[in-house]
Amino acid sequence: MERIALDQVPMNQSMTLLSADVEAPVARRLSALGLRRGAEVSVVQRLSGGGRLVLVAGSRVALAKGVLAAMTVAAA
Repeated sequence: MERIALDQVPMNQSMTLLSADVEAPVARRLSALGLRRGAEVSVVQRLSGGGRLVLVAGSRVALAKGVLAAMTVAAA
């Protein structure tokens, strides 16, 4: 199983979230949005400044470039 950062994932490819190397408050917020270990995510849109819009549990969530780089995923 190849692990890559979420900012490197091709558009509309389903991935499983493995980890997020972020500070505790950010991790709690991501978890509240459904972005927790084992969640299925896919990048649906590129945003200006390097951010991405991701689909998780039927909801779209905008993530900054730095947060994306700190999140590790693998093919679902």
